[in-house]
Amino acid sequence: MKIGVLTIHGLGFHPNGRLDQAARHRGHHLMLINPYHLTCGLENQGPGIHGCNDAMIGDLPDVVLPRQGSPMGEYGFVILRQFQAMGIPLVNTLEGVTIARHQYITLQALATAGIPVPDTCFVTQKAPFFDAVDRLGGYPVVVKQPSGMGGDGVFKIDDPAQADTCVNARLDPVKGLLVQQFLPVSGRVDARILVIGGRVAGAMTLLPVPDDFRTNIHRQGRAAAFDPPASWKYMAVAAAKACGLDIAGIDMMGKKSGSPCVAEVNYSPGFRGLEAATGIDIAMEIIDFAARQANMPSLK
Repeated sequence: MKIGVLTIHGLGFHPNGRLDQAARHRGHHLMLINPYHLTCGLENQGPGIHGCNDAMIGDLPDVVLPRQGSPMGEYGFVILRQFQAMGIPLVNTLEGVTIARHQYITLQALATAGIPVPDTCFVTQKAPFFDAVDRLGGYPVVVKQPSGMGGDGVFKIDDPAQADTCVNARLDPVKGLLVQQFLPVSGRVDARILVIGGRVAGAMTLLPVPDDFRTNIHRQGRAAAFDPPASWKYMAVAAAKACGLDIAGIDMMGKKSGSPCVAEVNYSPGFRGLEAATGIDIAMEIIDFAARQANMPSLK
């Protein structure tokens, strides 16, 4: 079976290398698909995809994993829609990728499904930014770019002077900014729960490095295996479903004695830290799920 991965990275990128190992172990072939190396076409009223020297013709994948992450541009969506039109299944769906690519749209989907999220405002102008700080109870607040990943584009703002600097430097009126309630790190549990096919495949807790509030592995956050309470597992699975995702990294946080909320949902989660913390072969779990999806009857 040919399993396609939509990515701009090569096999040296950890998730791609691990997925390639798992695919070869199962007797599959992993195809790395850089969308910017392909051309979409509509020929004889039918969709087609061509690479350099027509390299993709006759060698299309049986299933595609969109794993380009939040930097994916509009052409990535064109490619995914083209694969979908050609009857090639996607893991995750186009709808799910569209939702999870934008952090505020993600929170909208979660809140609409009744899943707790941090108090958040989405602003596109300077004056509403300061109104949002007041609405959230004052400083500190967390500011996020709508398409950030791995802790990039996330800042803690402690006072009006910092806010003014941040807004002047980072507020793009076209893209906007999320302004979010800050939950103190002390006494807080941060967890990444990986959902695959409607079940929890693995989970870990995360601790930030000293003097940082971000717990991302990308930021050298420390990870440990985690057996989530049943309520956390239920919420993680519900969050993936609300966002239309088959595979999702669900970032949750809460007090040790309270119920959690879902802070972020990632449609192309890295899993180096999760594999190291739990010993679970996450790459194999993903490849096996993709292979099962490829063998399902087409919905067309």
